[in-house]
Amino acid sequence: MRNIIIGDIHGCREAFERLLYEIGFDRRENALILLGDLLDLGPDPCGTYAAVRSLKEEMQDRMVILRGDHEQMMLDALLPTRGQIANGLIWRENGGRETTASFRERKLSPGKAAAWIRDNTRTWYDEGQFLCAHGDVRDEIIWNNAALDLIWGNEGVRMNDYRGRLALVGHTQVEVPTYFDGSGGEPSFHPQCGTWYELPARGMIALDTGAGSGGALTAMITENGWMRFERIPDKGEEI
Repeated sequence: MRNIIIGDIHGCREAFERLLYEIGFDRRENALILLGDLLDLGPDPCGTYAAVRSLKEEMQDRMVILRGDHEQMMLDALLPTRGQIANGLIWRENGGRETTASFRERKLSPGKAAAWIRDNTRTWYDEGQFLCAHGDVRDEIIWNNAALDLIWGNEGVRMNDYRGRLALVGHTQVEVPTYFDGSGGEPSFHPQCGTWYELPARGMIALDTGAGSGGALTAMITENGWMRFERIPDKGEEI
């Protein structure tokens, strides 16, 4: 199956939809994996939520949505939790204020959106050839990882110290898609967009290229043991 893995969208609905179009995404045949941080920061959080929800309702199990730290902040702020007032303040300062305004402008409830996100996100995904998490993977036996690391962690990218089965992550921003081989040094492989490469067996690939912060939104396509990358500026313009 052709897998489409997309890094942090951060409310850039136009870029998300344009990227799917540019890579020839087929919602009837492809699998779609979103690495989390769907909302906050970008210009259209509510529109992004609506687009993602529509795809999920159509694709069902062929679409996987991972929970990022921005989803977790939203859930902690809007759903009953210990320290909810403080959590709300934290989320508002990290994009929640703009996300709330975006929902209210469309007369939709951010609280109901939070409930849907809670019920339709997960902290990890094992595709078979690779693992997926928003933040970090510390152990290739995926259920051995703490939820805190999977959502909030960044050691694999920051330290380049993960040598387990290939893991795909978002969260920690990189300028371009970057492969970390686990050697502890500076990463030396930055795959070029549009070129097919053999899928590595081990290490980590970072896919958050700064959408919502003036960067780009990146997709990784895998098929039959090969991978390629495509990216589009977060304003949805062509590269």
